[in-house]
Amino acid sequence: MRRCLALVSLVVLITEVLTIPAAASNRPKVNQALQSSTPVIGVLPVISCTTTYGAPPSGTPFVAHRLATTTAVRGLSYYSNGQITVLGPAGWACGALVAGDGGQALAVYPPGKPDYTAVPIPKGAQVVEVFADYTGHIPGADLVCGFFPHSAAASYIASGGESCTTPPTGQKVITLTPDVVTFSDPPGLTGAGSGSGGSLTSVGAAVYPQLAYGATDSVDVSLLSCTLPAKQSRLCRSIEGDFLVRNTPTYIPQNSG
Repeated sequence: MRRCLALVSLVVLITEVLTIPAAASNRPKVNQALQSSTPVIGVLPVISCTTTYGAPPSGTPFVAHRLATTTAVRGLSYYSNGQITVLGPAGWACGALVAGDGGQALAVYPPGKPDYTAVPIPKGAQVVEVFADYTGHIPGADLVCGFFPHSAAASYIASGGESCTTPPTGQKVITLTPDVVTFSDPPGLTGAGSGSGGSLTSVGAAVYPQLAYGATDSVDVSLLSCTLPAKQSRLCRSIEGDFLVRNTPTYIPQNSG
């Protein structure tokens, strides 16, 4: 009797062992590619940038000491004046400008270089720069209308008897959405990128919300340039991605007429 019970138990055990792999094979498999592409949230330091003001500021913007990021690329830091924030190579210097008419710029550059928001940027300069403006005045409209030739900003420029700066032949422009374009200026081509025209490739992006309003309706726009040496050029992809997430199109027009 005991021998029969032992035999039955052994048969049941063998059946369970053989059934487990079969059941496991019927379970949904986790997509390994999806797991590996899951962004890792980290923290990067923020370098505070000295800002020159064209008019007395109403207060000093807050600059965080650290900011969260999803980039896993090493060798980057945030640079900010509390109004513009951008990724750049770690260990660099920065400067910012807030003009009297409201236009803004922030530049990140190697230590020992002059503040590129205060002096002309030479061709081939290593620099990451962000311009922030609005289309209710000529400088802001001209900043982006070359990338958006059928926009209200282009009409505004034309109404003053001027024309937009069109992308030069050889500049690669990709329209990601009606509001966002990216560009690339190869070596030797002076294009939209700060520092373009020298021996380095300059890449960047422009953000301009497209609204069904008149040419006098002003919206905020921004432009990024990333011009880095070959050994650091891979950083531009992360810098550009962070810029586009941080500067999503804002659909709040302000009449400038």
